[in-house]
Amino acid sequence: MAVLDTGPIDNRAVSRTKQLVIRVSNGGRDPASAAIEVYTLTSTGEGFSSRSLYDLRFFYLPPIGSPYSVFTHTAFANPDVFGVRMISSGLGGSNVSVTVTELDSDGQTVQDRILEGEGALIPDLLFAYNANNGDDTITVINMEANTINATIPLPAGSSPLGIAITPDGTRAYVANFGTDSVSVIDTGSNTIIDTISLPAGSLPTSIAITPDSFRAYVTHFTDAVSVIDTVTNTLIATIPFPAGSRPLGIAITPDGTRAYVTDNGNNTVSVISRQTNVIIATIPLLAGNGPSGIAITPDGSRSYLTNQNSDNVSVIDTGTNTEITTIPLAPGAVPFEIAISPDGSRAYVASNLNHTVTVINLRTNEVMTEILTGGQPVSVDVTPDNRRVYVAIQASNVVSVIDAASQTVIAVLPGGSAPRSVKITPILLF
Repeated sequence: MAVLDTGPIDNRAVSRTKQLVIRVSNGGRDPASAAIEVYTLTSTGEGFSSRSLYDLRFFYLPPIGSPYSVFTHTAFANPDVFGVRMISSGLGGSNVSVTVTELDSDGQTVQDRILEGEGALIPDLLFAYNANNGDDTITVINMEANTINATIPLPAGSSPLGIAITPDGTRAYVANFGTDSVSVIDTGSNTIIDTISLPAGSLPTSIAITPDSFRAYVTHFTDAVSVIDTVTNTLIATIPFPAGSRPLGIAITPDGTRAYVTDNGNNTVSVISRQTNVIIATIPLLAGNGPSGIAITPDGSRSYLTNQNSDNVSVIDTGTNTEITTIPLAPGAVPFEIAISPDGSRAYVASNLNHTVTVINLRTNEVMTEILTGGQPVSVDVTPDNRRVYVAIQASNVVSVIDAASQTVIAVLPGGSAPRSVKITPILLF
């Protein structure tokens, strides 16, 4: 992981910068994920204070020589004091370079800058949010110390099942199975700032947010998916599913154009177009599979989904929307959720009745190992630096922390009653 920053740029000179051209390049053979932030600063008598974000972009960089291995962004830059920061992660995170060109009002170059910094691990900027189905709470984990930072109470009877966090890490959206609603949490104050009502009888199960943060998609266990405008926190569409459907897991492609939904009732995967909010493809699976969790690789080329009744993982080619292979798990695994590491090398599966997390090599589509966690794991998520995996253990009321290198459990943290969904904040730039 790399953190690169211009530091404060004083823009009060006569030749004032009005615009920035930010160019981010991947110079290595491995892919990377990155974010760039433009921020303002307030000048004080002894320095600068009150940093405020005003432009943020998240993006994926394939290896050098590939299309889109260079990302260019143009940003407004009229404040008196501002700065640019970039954080990259993934296998190729340390091979990312950034140049910033400052332009005046006539489009002439004021200055060219090369961002400087060094490799860094920043777990202190990350938190894990765990939805506890049994006692209507959200447990917040400080990932630097692996301690409980806060417990957020939800309304009685909420029975939260799914949780998703916006790409900038500022809000968490919680699907409340028991009250047909979505709670919106401010991650800065860890308080509920809004509640979005869904149609009566929806039974919301999972939630996913588009990479630009503007939309949240919520699966209903009763034949539909809701679409929420996250700017206004209002319900803007409900997408009907065929009779007998039980939409369960959901994942959105890295480019934000499609949502993939596992239909537990009809043993299919439905593909939703974000542009039209209609189902544009239906991918059949083996009868009786009982598809559950789903995740998409960082390059968007494949989706991996768990089949609870068949003890395997289906691999979908998202270019052709066809199932290309299945990966067998141990008999009796009953896999629930699945997460893919940010570098795209591994998938982690919560194998519920085998009390393990199954690790899959995504280059070979073969099981690498099983990590014993005990207590019926149901949900997994991976840190942005690929180093740790957080696991919600439903029967033991804990969240376990796995070291990805040693493939061992290194911490067990208290959760609430029946932890059901754990999600890690993306890289926070402040």
